[in-house]
Amino acid sequence: MVHMASAIAILLVVISFITVSLSADSDFHTLECQSSTGHSGQPSKLDCVVKTKYNRTILKVYWKKDVQHVLTFDGGINPENGRFQFADTNWRTSKNISLLVKDTKVSDEGNYSCTVVTTLGPKKGYARFNVKAKYSQPEITSKDITEDRVDLTCVSSGGYPSGAIHWFDRLGTNWTRSTETTKTQEEDKSFQLQSTFLSADPSHAPYTCVVFNSEWKAEGEETILGTHLNKQTPIKADTTSIVAGAVVIGSLIVGLLVALLISRRRSQRALRRPSAQPMLSPEQERIDYDYASPDPEDARVLNPPPP
Repeated sequence: MVHMASAIAILLVVISFITVSLSADSDFHTLECQSSTGHSGQPSKLDCVVKTKYNRTILKVYWKKDVQHVLTFDGGINPENGRFQFADTNWRTSKNISLLVKDTKVSDEGNYSCTVVTTLGPKKGYARFNVKAKYSQPEITSKDITEDRVDLTCVSSGGYPSGAIHWFDRLGTNWTRSTETTKTQEEDKSFQLQSTFLSADPSHAPYTCVVFNSEWKAEGEETILGTHLNKQTPIKADTTSIVAGAVVIGSLIVGLLVALLISRRRSQRALRRPSAQPMLSPEQERIDYDYASPDPEDARVLNPPPP
């Protein structure tokens, strides 16, 4: 019995030593992965690095998006898609098994997992990959509905995540509450935004539609001038002001012309009126003192005045 108890004790010590050794090895063999955000049309990277105290050989690597393989190494590299590859060409030595995504697409967004198998066994890490896409330059179209009202429609597409469109008039007033907006998700997961400003008043033009991304940062804007709205009556309030101003100016011009004409006629009458002559006696009236000889050499004056 004593010998059996000793044997059991020795066995337990050996098992404990093996467990501690394996646990120690496990502590020096980890896989660290980090989530990241990529931009549509540009290269992106999901970082995953094997951390180990010893120089262990990597036997297998499996990269998955959700449940679908995107990159596999099992003695040879087998990419499921040519846009996915190892970011470090010397990854087997550096132990950097990060995933490179070339020409990122909105549909690449999702949850990724990486499983690596070394001579110490398998390790698994997780990373979230988010994608952003910029919205296109917005375009505005108009449609007359009455003589002084118009519907304005602003469209922008290709963005991700979902954004918003806001409307502003020439004074900066936000008219978004008077709009109807629809968001359509395309096959590539990007969004098309369409906002219609109902019964806009052309007198408040120009109008500007601004596209905001999911972080409420403006990504583009477009402005439509008043001259492009309701061509039959472009801007009612401004037209009335112009007509009133023209009437006032015309009245002033006509008044000035009439005053000038009256003044000129009075001047002409004054010139034609004979000047006042002094009162003469009957004898003086019968004598013409101004009558001169027709002979230029004769300086005599006929009928000279009495002494």
